Parts: sequence; structure tokens; C-alpha cells
Amino acid sequence: MIRSYDIVAIREYFPGIENPSPSTWVYNQVKDIQLYGIRPLVVSPTPEIPRILLQLMKRKHTWKIKSSSKIESYLGVDVIRPSYLKLPAISFLNQNIRNVSLCIDNALKSIDFSLIHAHFGHAGISAIPLKLKRNVPLITSFYGFDLGSDRDRLRQHYKRLAVNGDLFLALSEDMANDLHDLNFPVNRIVVHHLGVDIEKFNTNKTTNNDSFVFTAVATFEERKGLQFVIEAFKEFIKGKDKDKFQLRLVGDGPYFYELNKLVQGYKNIVFVNNFISENPRGTVIAEMQLADVFLLTSITMPNGDKEGTPVVLMEAQACGKPCISTKHAGIPELVIDGVTGILTEERNVQEIVNAMELLFQDKKLREQMGIAARNNVERNFNGRIQIGLLHKIYRELIE
Repeated sequence: MIRSYDIVAIREYFPGIENPSPSTWVYNQVKDIQLYGIRPLVVSPTPEIPRILLQLMKRKHTWKIKSSSKIESYLGVDVIRPSYLKLPAISFLNQNIRNVSLCIDNALKSIDFSLIHAHFGHAGISAIPLKLKRNVPLITSFYGFDLGSDRDRLRQHYKRLAVNGDLFLALSEDMANDLHDLNFPVNRIVVHHLGVDIEKFNTNKTTNNDSFVFTAVATFEERKGLQFVIEAFKEFIKGKDKDKFQLRLVGDGPYFYELNKLVQGYKNIVFVNNFISENPRGTVIAEMQLADVFLLTSITMPNGDKEGTPVVLMEAQACGKPCISTKHAGIPELVIDGVTGILTEERNVQEIVNAMELLFQDKKLREQMGIAARNNVERNFNGRIQIGLLHKIYRELIE
């Protein structure tokens, strides 16, 4: 039996009941595009890593969602999770790309569709054989590390994608420049922002006794720069009544143990693991509303790894929070320096301290920036507006 969809969205780590937190922006896109009469199917290649490889790498396989060859519905979105053999990426990059290509081709044998939307450059490369076989347009969205740490390893593959892809979506002008530097054709590069559902966020601050709260939300990785937030907070509270201040770090990830070492002896630095709560997204929103100031001080890693436009900065601004962040990647296009927040140089603890001090001392400035932050998101990062623009892109390519 042949089933028909308008688009196939490809994303390896697509959320599910067992793990609802990753790639929520992809879920929101495919859910909301249905409001325009577009029928999407998500193909989520699900990695199967041989146990002996995990033992050799001394790693655990942390992806909790099991593969399936059947189409299921996840919160109103059709998704199929075919399995593929995943080998160590450094040594077997080409084989992994072939494995994903075969995986998605087999999963779609009895599916008709009019367009492919691959999320991340890796998926775009893997989708090339399917695009050529079915003779349909291929859109590839880029998000950050696919143009950062993996840029050089994928350079030769990107040459094929630049020739065969029909459209390349960048989150920011900074990312569009990265694509241009890799010789992607300028006339096929479009800046398309992610967006948030602003109706899910309000600007009411939750009271927290008499504490002034700094909040950071991120996956705990070195590139998120939380280590500099911690050091800045420790410097900021010197000579002050420490009981009147809190730093709340929301999230989890491989860098937790390094961060935890930095907070020893500081009871007013609190970790909140939203991943183990019954409602991870609800926990994030509640923590943002508790904050007086939001921070995310991302850094560029030595291997070139960097951000795109972090969704948490959109969400924090949608909550009316002034943000302290860095002059990094696409962040200056998201947080307007001096208007919706304060941008610092990467790794500059003293500049973060100065920003903390200014926003703590000046309540009127916090309020002005909070209002401007909400307006910024409503105008430029409103999920409804951005999904309308994406619908237009789809229709033009399909027709």
C-alpha cells in the first residue's frame, strides 16, 4: 500500500515519549506546518551501535528511543525510526553516510512525497541519493556544528550537496557567510530564523523570596560557556550578602562534572536537571520566569565548533528577560546589544561580571530591556511568522 505525504523531514535525533527534549524545533516545524495543509512525515534514522564498540570506546549508548520500521504518531506528527549501523565517526564517516542513505531509502520504499527537508548538513548529504532517485527538491537546514567542528571532515561531501541541493537554509547571516565560504551558491542560500511559540511564554516574573536570580539554560557542554558564567557569578557576589543571590544552571550533559567542581562550597549555585522532571519543557519555562537575568555565554571551540542562534535565548527574551550573552556566531542577530541585553567578548569573565553588576543595579534598565526583548521575539523570531515563511518556501519548490 502506497502512502502519500507532501514532505519528508529527516532528523536523526527526533524526540519521542522516552526522550522528549532533543530537536524540539524540528518537531515544532513539522507540527505547525500542518496548519497550512502540508502533510509531513519525519524519517528519524536511529543509530544502533554494536556493544563491542561501546565497550572499546568506554561509552554508554544514551539514546533511549528504539528503532521501528512502522510509522507511528508522536504528539500529532507521523514519524518512522528505521535503524542503521553507526560506527565511530572519525574513522567511518563515509560508511555512516552510506548507512543512513540506505536506511532512509529502504524506509520510504512505499511512500510517495514531493520534497525532502534534511535537518543538519549530514542529513542533507545522506539524502542526495534519495533526491536523485525520486527527482524531488532537497532543502538542507544548517544549525551550527555541521559548519563548525565537522566542517573540514564534510568539505568534500558538501561539494556534492552544493551541486545537488535545491535550497540551503541558514539561521543567521553569519551562518550564510559560512556556507558561502564553502562555495554553496549564493542564490540558493536563504536566511530562515527559527522561532518560538510566544503564546507559551509570558512576562510575569515568579517570585523567589528576596533573591536576585541569574539563570542559564543549556546542554552542559564546554562550548556553552557555563564555566565562565560560574566564575563571573563567584566574582560578582564578592563583598555582597551571598544569601540574596542565586545562580541557577538548568540542564544536564557531559560537562556536568567539570561544572560541579567549580561550584563546591557555593550553596547559592544550584543545578536543575530538567531532563529527569516529568515535564522537561515546563521546568525550563518555570525556571526562566523565575529569573531576573538570563545568561548564555557560548564560545567558539578550537576545532571551529560554534552555535547557530540558540533557541533558549529566544525563549528567555519571550519571557521578557534581559540577556547576557557573547559576540558569537549568530547571537548578535538575536540579542541586540544594549537594547535587549548585553553582549560580551567570548571567555571574558570580567565583562560578564560588569554586565551582571549593571543589570543588578539598574532595575529600570532591566525592565526596558525586558520589554524590548519580548518585542524583538514577537517581530523577528515568532514561530507563527517563521512557519508561514517556511510554508511559502515549500510551496514554491513543490510547485
